[in-house]
Amino acid sequence: LLFIAVFLALGFVAHPYNPLRDTISALEVTRVGWVQQANFMVFGILLCVFAWALRRELGGGWEAWAIPFFQVLAGLGVMGDGFFLWPTPAHNVCALIGFNSALCVLFLFAWRVRSDRRWRGWALGSVVAAVAMMACLFCFGMMNERGGPAGLMEKLATAVRTLWTVALAWRLLSGASLKPESNAVAAASR
Repeated sequence: LLFIAVFLALGFVAHPYNPLRDTISALEVTRVGWVQQANFMVFGILLCVFAWALRRELGGGWEAWAIPFFQVLAGLGVMGDGFFLWPTPAHNVCALIGFNSALCVLFLFAWRVRSDRRWRGWALGSVVAAVAMMACLFCFGMMNERGGPAGLMEKLATAVRTLWTVALAWRLLSGASLKPESNAVAAASR
């Protein structure tokens, strides 16, 4: 949420930046560009820390390694966006890594909880979030080429993933467990 708040605030003070048309990364070449670079770096670090937390929460199974792996890749991609200025090819590669890794996290999470009754609805919700992200990114690409509110589409894709992550973190902080159900039952009986 901090990442979104910062880029929205910067969008109001950076001129001639157009928040509907211009990408989040375009803030890097405005007079407040260094703040957006720092915003990318902090966000990337927080994504990597969340990967560590997810690894601890997931317990066993191949998803317990795959989900945090792609979460770290998303974080590294975002940090790369802060390190490599827009619109360089390296910046664009980092953005692709960040968004695609975020999509992998959503799909892998859906797979992980698909038959866990404690997470009823989360598999479908994760897939819906991933599809919404892909739709926003598709529209972003089309509007970026042909004109239109491409920046808004990118921001919506970012917001979808962020809201999913906030909901997941809230659920985990409220005591929900991602450990396989057999492990969770054994730990509760001790």
